[in-house]
Amino acid sequence: MEDTGYTVRPANYEDCEAIMSLVMELAAHVKCEHEVKIKVDTLQRDGFGKNSLFHCLVAEVNRDMVGYLLYYYTYSPWVGKTVYMEDFYVKPEHRKKGIGTEVLKSAVKVFLETQCSCMEWAVPCWNKVAVDYYKQKGAINLTETEQLHIYRLTEEAMENLLTK
Repeated sequence: MEDTGYTVRPANYEDCEAIMSLVMELAAHVKCEHEVKIKVDTLQRDGFGKNSLFHCLVAEVNRDMVGYLLYYYTYSPWVGKTVYMEDFYVKPEHRKKGIGTEVLKSAVKVFLETQCSCMEWAVPCWNKVAVDYYKQKGAINLTETEQLHIYRLTEEAMENLLTK
């Protein structure tokens, strides 16, 4: 989709290096760069093969990638097909120009066309700008409404679980 100098399109195999660069920018933004363990070849393998594990939309300005939204489908026995938005990032110098909203709208269009009943994602509590942005778009904070907490078992924790 083209509008006012930017393009939103599905990512392809050749985009992985630029996507990885944006992943690192986002990780730095949320102060978690040390947690990124994958490399470009992992993105290529996991996202662009016969059994891809994720999908991605990218935003470009003059063929320069300035943002991305990475997602994957999940399933709920309560509501059916759902989607999880793992990452959504636009470079700071390209924010407040409608690019992020257009990426989000493009993704939501895909989600509705593929019959997803809802989309979910996580936002750091301290990221008030993101929290306000999502609330303005109609998002519901499940921590407040459903009293849900998100948990994670790391690879090490999974291995430890098997030995006990």
